[in-house]
Amino acid sequence: MTVKTPHGKFECRDLTFKDRRDLHKLEIQAVSTEGEVNTAQFYSVLEWVMEFAFKDPEAQLAKLDDNQIDEVLMAVYNAYKEPDKKK
Repeated sequence: MTVKTPHGKFECRDLTFKDRRDLHKLEIQAVSTEGEVNTAQFYSVLEWVMEFAFKDPEAQLAKLDDNQIDEVLMAVYNAYKEPDKKK
């Protein structure tokens, strides 16, 4: 899967059903029963996305600053959560 961002195009692994459920479990842990997002827990979601999506995250993201990396990871996360409807 290719994800386009303002910081470039990135090749990412596709999610399997099991992977999607694992990601969902992390998301649930990041949100309180009142619906508030725990940013520290959500950071764990982004870390999971980074480790899952990229074969070598350091090589692919090292030239970006931390905020840019987070923007790329959010773009990948959104691509995972909004799969292509054409399939």
